[in-house]
Amino acid sequence: MIVLLPVSKFRVPYDLARGKPYSRLEHMVLNAIADGGATLRSLAEAFRVHDRLLVQAVVTLVNAGWVAVQGGPQASFVLTGAGHVAATGNREPVSVIVETARPGIVVMERHSGQVARQSEARPYRRDDLTEVWDAASRIGTRVVRDSVDEAQVQKLLHREAGEWVRRIGRIEEISRDAHWLPLDVDIDAKQVLGLPPPWRHALTAPALAAAAAAVARFPRTPATPRGTGRPARRRFLGVTNDERVHQRGTSVLLAADDVLRGGHAHATALAQALQSAQTSVALAIPRLDGSEVFEALAAGCADAVARGVRVDLLIGSTDGDPADLKAIANRIGYGADARHGRALLRTRVTGSGASLLLWDSAPGQLVGVVTSHAWVGQTEGSSQSAGVRVLSPALCADLARAVASLWTGRSGDDFTGEPLRWRHLADKVEERAALSLDAAVNVTATTAELLVDEECLAMDDVQASDAAVGLYVPDPAGGDVGRRGVQLIVCGPGAQLVRATPDPPG
Repeated sequence: MIVLLPVSKFRVPYDLARGKPYSRLEHMVLNAIADGGATLRSLAEAFRVHDRLLVQAVVTLVNAGWVAVQGGPQASFVLTGAGHVAATGNREPVSVIVETARPGIVVMERHSGQVARQSEARPYRRDDLTEVWDAASRIGTRVVRDSVDEAQVQKLLHREAGEWVRRIGRIEEISRDAHWLPLDVDIDAKQVLGLPPPWRHALTAPALAAAAAAVARFPRTPATPRGTGRPARRRFLGVTNDERVHQRGTSVLLAADDVLRGGHAHATALAQALQSAQTSVALAIPRLDGSEVFEALAAGCADAVARGVRVDLLIGSTDGDPADLKAIANRIGYGADARHGRALLRTRVTGSGASLLLWDSAPGQLVGVVTSHAWVGQTEGSSQSAGVRVLSPALCADLARAVASLWTGRSGDDFTGEPLRWRHLADKVEERAALSLDAAVNVTATTAELLVDEECLAMDDVQASDAAVGLYVPDPAGGDVGRRGVQLIVCGPGAQLVRATPDPPG
């Protein structure tokens, strides 16, 4: 029988970037022009390659804005200001083109809060389901959230090889209480067709229950014959059951020392972040017990602030007044840097249960930790609480966008600088990975996927072969299963490292 799943649709505007490192010839031509007085003739004599290759190299550099043509008896080439920066910099010059992509359409099912591409879960309007509407059972709506997070949708946006998401615009809900995903449910075989593979674990049981309840209410209601009662124009032709799905997980290389367990390992990771960060550190703590705990935490960040590092302390909830936390951060910040301390040490109460750490270890490189450890006070968790160190550029970019969303909140609070800074860091890490001459594709059997807010799974919903780290809290404003938090799902051989319980000392 047909069971209908309520869904919402969202329109996601975004920009894509693509590019490549300049060739060795283009780099050498740039350096030759930097020496002064270069012409096509002098370049041809110096490099002894076909004129066409030299013309292409010069045109590429002119289009990049690094080389200008200087008139005179014989045209010569000179560097622009940007060209001098490129020629004297430590990084290889790169060519990057940014274009606006066709907006993506994502679908959020409103029973457990999972998100998919529209191509993976094609919804129908009420008018399109006339043939089956009256006889169909419906799965209940439990998620009332009317937004999705940019970190949730980034992994779903279409891009070709060599492209990366450069910017995600304002995500707009374009359908609410108007679309349904039809499922074909066979109670006897306990089979549900029409669910995207990532949704099956959480929704198979509710679909079977909805079908069974309908049969119990109307035991004698015959199924509508496929060849009768069709409208003149039939839009719903049948349930789509496509096993193909966009890969959400990212291949990762996970070693034993990438798994952090207990308070000491997490304290060491935080100390490393504060000591080695180039420009930014974000620490998300799910719960804070008392302003004195926050003061000790903020004081531990003073040396990083004195180095000019921006430290974001994102507190999920606290019994105290958020204004007190801000005053403490301002005082300690100004103590570390009398001029810029207030801007360098920032805090806000987010309402999220997320527990994570993220910092930039080098230009274009981020390191993250997603954990079930709560970092401070009596809430920090058991001595065996696990966290996973994240090094993958794609996952770190997702984490950076999640941090940006913690700053803005679900109401879109006007924190301009901090969200933009973390989005910029996400752009840079993806660009560096895409353009690196030394980048190698590591294909491993271990994958990891970042889940945000309602995507987060209850422990009973995590498949036995997988491992989950991360924290979330209930969010009544989001419905019966509203959640706020961040979770990392590890699949494959690496999951065993996360699940393993170390031997007791001695």
